[in-house]
Amino acid sequence: MYRGGCAYHLVTMGDGIEAVDRTLTAAGLMFTRTPTTVVWPGGRSEGVEFVHFAHGANQRVPEDLVHRLIEGGVWLLYRRVDATAPA
Repeated sequence: MYRGGCAYHLVTMGDGIEAVDRTLTAAGLMFTRTPTTVVWPGGRSEGVEFVHFAHGANQRVPEDLVHRLIEGGVWLLYRRVDATAPA
């Protein structure tokens, strides 16, 4: 799986998709973008899952971006997988 870093998983939809894409691209971060279906009580919509992997223990840049996007209201689901410590 992930070793020596952290993976940031974000699921969003609507206008959030392009906002996240622009933000990650502007920061020079590599990421994958995979279509997904977002389901909540009473509805469902097509969305995208973004995954960015950051090497090493210094996660300042990804964490700063995460908080900026959360404050901007474009996150629906966020998960960080930390693999910086030996398994």
